[in-house]
Amino acid sequence: IDFNTMKKNIDIHMNSYAWLAKIVADFMIKKNKGGSIIQTGSIYGVVGQDVEIYKNTTLNENVSYSLIKGGIVNLTRLMASYYGKHKIRVNCLCPGGVEDKNMNSLFKKRYINKVPLKRFCKPEEIASCVLFLGSDASSYITGATVMVDGGWTAT
Repeated sequence: IDFNTMKKNIDIHMNSYAWLAKIVADFMIKKNKGGSIIQTGSIYGVVGQDVEIYKNTTLNENVSYSLIKGGIVNLTRLMASYYGKHKIRVNCLCPGGVEDKNMNSLFKKRYINKVPLKRFCKPEEIASCVLFLGSDASSYITGATVMVDGGWTAT
């Protein structure tokens, strides 16, 4: 892994999540209405990548990705504790395993084998969680890391 590439990715992605969330939260404070901020993490921001599923495929693990997503998970907790007094809820949605047409078949087989629900996530399942976290149905949830991963992180 090239250090400069990793540093650039972390700077671009982590900083954009942090600054955009801060800008939105500051706007919400100005409007004095509270609200919900939903960050997008990943299973790999919570657990280590399983390097075995990548063997003999065209895919590989990505250190920068895990660093960025782990930082976003913790940023969410920090922001939830800081902005709660302003009635701003901040949560992190961590999807895992959304199928891509270009995925290697060996990788897909290995991945699904590790998921207790034995399938990939559908985009609408992520959207449903976003709708929940953004609605009043989740009005007492803040600082949460919500796994939408078919049980990947439960094992």
